[in-house]
Amino acid sequence: MNIEDKINYVFRKITKDEFNKLCDLFPDNEQIWLRYRGMRLREFAQKQIDVYVVELNNTFIGELTISYISHDLNSEAIPNQRVYLQAFRLDKKYQGLGLGQKLLQFVLSDLEEQGYKEFTIGVEAGNERAKHIYFKFGFTEAIDRGYGNEFDPSNYTLYMRSI
Repeated sequence: MNIEDKINYVFRKITKDEFNKLCDLFPDNEQIWLRYRGMRLREFAQKQIDVYVVELNNTFIGELTISYISHDLNSEAIPNQRVYLQAFRLDKKYQGLGLGQKLLQFVLSDLEEQGYKEFTIGVEAGNERAKHIYFKFGFTEAIDRGYGNEFDPSNYTLYMRSI
């Protein structure tokens, strides 16, 4: 057993009131964080999103936001059938430990228990590491192309996983 096996990471869905604890995972631009936070809190209030985290010692070290409605591409989400996985972040200090994959598995399991059968995720063309992981989880069908926004300006392919 290695030291990582003894650390108590917590995987869970957060409440709207805990959202501000995500700011440490966001790029070092306070103005963009404030706009992003405002947008996400409105989406939270309208029940358009949920945010799942990996937590260590009461600190969020990773997040995965789930959108229940489509925003940029109509193919992202279908109510009560398909959800869009977005804003997948993990503190650089904790990358390479398998925590991102554990968070992804936790989120997919929870959503499947809720009855969702389809999941989409956007991946930049050159991000081979992410594609390898997502393909392992069954995100293999390219269904659309997207073009980023002010919070993530990269172009991406939308991949789908079905169960």
